Amino acid sequence: MEIQSPMKLKRLVVIGRHKKDRISDLPDAILLHILSMVPDGKQVVRTSVLGKRWRSLWMSVPMSIDFNFPQTENLVVTLDYLSSTLTELHYCKSCDKIPRFTIGGFRYEHCYAKYVDLWVSFATKVAKVEEFLLGLLSINDQTYDFPSYAFKNSLLKDLELRNCQLNPRATVDWTNLSSLKIGYIDLTDDAMEKILSGSPNLKSLELDNFSGLQRLEINSVKLTQVMIESYYNDNDEIWLEIVAPHLQHLEVLELCSEIRIGQRNVPSLVTAVFRLNFNFENEEQDLEMEFSCLKELLHSVAHVQNLELVPVHPRVDRVAASTIKPEIFRTEPSRNTIGLPWNLQLSTELIGS
Repeated sequence: MEIQSPMKLKRLVVIGRHKKDRISDLPDAILLHILSMVPDGKQVVRTSVLGKRWRSLWMSVPMSIDFNFPQTENLVVTLDYLSSTLTELHYCKSCDKIPRFTIGGFRYEHCYAKYVDLWVSFATKVAKVEEFLLGLLSINDQTYDFPSYAFKNSLLKDLELRNCQLNPRATVDWTNLSSLKIGYIDLTDDAMEKILSGSPNLKSLELDNFSGLQRLEINSVKLTQVMIESYYNDNDEIWLEIVAPHLQHLEVLELCSEIRIGQRNVPSLVTAVFRLNFNFENEEQDLEMEFSCLKELLHSVAHVQNLELVPVHPRVDRVAASTIKPEIFRTEPSRNTIGLPWNLQLSTELIGS
């Protein structure tokens, strides 16, 4: 079915001044169905100029808001786009249903905090969206302080925050949240504990490019999937310990040398995916550390049914070849699949007991 643009629809309506306006005479249900198929929310709003019948019809169309900022350092272009977001939100506040609100590619600085405050307020208080993505790009390590009131929202189901500092001062109330993605952030154990305890229906958790967190303890039976990508700390003596007795699916990607799991910490784990990049600087002195890290990771998931090991660092193949005990990969009734790269060779020559 071809969707007509608002201007084409207007021409058809104008014809109706001399002939019967068949489009405007259609039932509301059909008109709303037509408008719901228009991909651009701005075009949906513009149908209000078609005539009296159309003036408020668009307000009943479920409409998502997507702000994708142009990648430019031109201040005029950025300010113009910021101004356009305010205009669009002014009209969208009249909509009956806004299921999704996403902001991507915005180069955040503290001087723009009032705009981000308005977006967060609109998403959580006005539109009451179910899916909210706040994807900020940090300029000079400046991060947005996520407001306290936004930690209490019983309608959110999917939340993604990037370059947002999370410091809940009170309890968190994300009772319907099922998916949480946090990236480019310095996390504390206290903040993570409050977030997990306040999200009883969380099923999936993704953490990427983060630091600070030292213990990820997950006691929820519903939270069964975790993905961790690029965990790092300035202090080499600090590492992240994962304790999740009900976890079934775990992915550890990129930088992982400071992550400790332990087989007793994840007894219910079924699937483990490792895409490893140790990124040690001194090749000769740190080779032994790579051996130890990889060996510990693999032994901690030796009980899983499905294991996928995908090295992304050119030296990981050699490390794995020297550290993996063959008995880890022996065929057992409980083990279904083992995914290994084609060039990974298993050897016992350099394996200690």
